[in-house]
Amino acid sequence: MLVLNAFGVEQNIPSLRRFAAEHAVTTPRASRDRVARGKGPVLAYVPDEKTLDFAASLARGSSLAIVESVHGFPLEGWARQLGAIDLTRPDEQPEQLDSELAAAIDRLDFYKNNGFGDRFGKQQAQRILQDLRGAGLLERDIILGALAAKGASDRAVRNLGKLIDAMDRR
Repeated sequence: MLVLNAFGVEQNIPSLRRFAAEHAVTTPRASRDRVARGKGPVLAYVPDEKTLDFAASLARGSSLAIVESVHGFPLEGWARQLGAIDLTRPDEQPEQLDSELAAAIDRLDFYKNNGFGDRFGKQQAQRILQDLRGAGLLERDIILGALAAKGASDRAVRNLGKLIDAMDRR
């Protein structure tokens, strides 16, 4: 299955056009009736937070391959959290997360229930992010990607990104 941010993108890229001709194509905005969850491998092309979350849910019990873009959602933290293999460099092992950063991501994961949209969740996230900044470990892209890998909703990832951005403006 091919998962895109929007239909039509596949028509502009010859290899995706060929892939789409032989496989199901969907987006997060398409009807959920269009595809079944966990029915086979998924290829996500340059996903944003929402598309990554959707693609991962479709791939449950199967494999997920992702094409990343320098202008899209950063996937390094996602890959490091999951130990994903970069198919362009299959002999290289993904770098492990710093143990202090990994523990902070676990705490953020614990407080993500309401997508960091409620006052308590925001306060807890801000406290954890302040600690990371003090330790020199506030790496926005890594944190957001790792939290997405832990199953955080696209809303939680976006809201946490806004909290980090607000801290950077201070």
